[in-house]
Formats: sequence, structure tokens, C-alpha cells
Amino acid sequence: NDDDNNHSKSTHRRHLKLTLLQNHPPFAHPPEPEPEITLLLALPFPSRLKSLWSTIASFSYVTRIVIIRGQLSDPEHGQSSALSPAVYERLIERGMSQGRRTRPVKVRVCLGDGDAVAASKERLSRLGLARNENRDDGIARIFLDCGDETTTSSTGVPPPARDIVLRHCRRRRDDADGSIPKVVVAVGPERGWTDEEAAIFVRDCGFESASLGSSILRVDTAVIAGLGIISASLDECWNGCGRSLENQKRQKVI
Repeated sequence: NDDDNNHSKSTHRRHLKLTLLQNHPPFAHPPEPEPEITLLLALPFPSRLKSLWSTIASFSYVTRIVIIRGQLSDPEHGQSSALSPAVYERLIERGMSQGRRTRPVKVRVCLGDGDAVAASKERLSRLGLARNENRDDGIARIFLDCGDETTTSSTGVPPPARDIVLRHCRRRRDDADGSIPKVVVAVGPERGWTDEEAAIFVRDCGFESASLGSSILRVDTAVIAGLGIISASLDECWNGCGRSLENQKRQKVI
């Protein structure tokens, strides 16, 4: 009888546990969508690219990285192991771990077939990065330069990248269509963009020339500074839509 009683108590406890698990909702608050950043990077020195993979992936809003060959990129860099999935996938995973993020980062290496202009309107359109002439998709397309490729004022200095991001983000917020902010940012190689490339991006593909300040920056510094400023600007605007930092933290905990 004692054995029967013990068996009955054990079964009852297991039943209670199963009942609690079945009635417990998996998520009190489903995770909300977050802003997205696509980084379009003209092929830099391999050592700098290799050091950048992890850092880029640590930015939680970066969801896509596209590598193209700029007109002033060294053609020999296209053979670098830094462009191998076996190399960058491991580094991206490390950066995602450091950034405590789970959203995947897609990589597209598109160095062209030896054509004279890698950053052509056709190529950018195929990559889904050029603006559609028939509609405004609300994406902020930022062309980072040093002020000598394109000019928008008498001083020759383009507007800050932050201003462009906030303008587009607030426009989407005011439209109240529930769409998340998206940014595409183009960063040139060590020798910069050419005038021809600047015209393709700004005139033909809907990018806006922007600046990170008056300093001349290395490619790796420009990438990190650009992503940091853009991410902070998205936070500033996106949180203004009613999403507080406290809510974000609570959602991450859940």
C-alpha cells in the first residue's frame, strides 16, 4: 500500500508540472521588429576587411553586408581569403555573440566580372539597393564621401548622416503605416569614390551625399563611426514612436 501511495503522489506531482507548463504562455510579449541597416562597402584592404567583419556584425541593426569593387579598389584584393565564407562566417558569428544578437547577417560579395563600373545603376538595382523611380520606399540611402565627390552647399560639405536618417525615419513615423526604418549606407575604399561613382549613387540611384564630419577617416574608422551614428539616430527616432529603452530591455529579457 505504501508503494501504491508513493506512486500515486509521484504521478500527481508530474501531472501538476505538466499542467503548469501547458497553461504557461510561451511569450508574454512577442518581439517587435527592429530597424535594418544594409552596409554597402567598396572592397578595402584585406586586413582591414578581416578586422571589420566582427565589429560590423556586433551592430544589432545591421542585417546585410554587400561588398562591391570600387573603381579605385585594388583588383588584387578580390582574391583575398577575407572574402571567403569560411573566414567571414566565423568572424560574423563572433561579432553577433559580442553584440548579443540573434538576427542573422546576410553577406553578398559582388565584385563584378571585370566591367569598368562595378557600381552601376543596373547592378545596384539587381542588388535591391537603388531607389525605385516609380515609388518612394522610404529607405534612407546614404552615400558617405569626404565632401569632394558631391557638394550640396557653398562650403562643399554634405549634411551630417544623422540628419538624413532622422528625416527619413520621422517621415515613416508620421505616415503611421507601421513600417520599420531602413537605411542603406555606402562606404568607399581607401582611395575614396570617383566622381563617376558619386553621380551613379546620387543622381541615378537615389542616394543622398552625407558626411561624418570634416576629418579624413580610414575606411575601418568610417565604417564603425558611420554605423554607430546611424544606429544611434535610429534609436533616437524609433524610440520616439513609443518604444522606450526600458521596453526594449524587457522584451530582450522575455
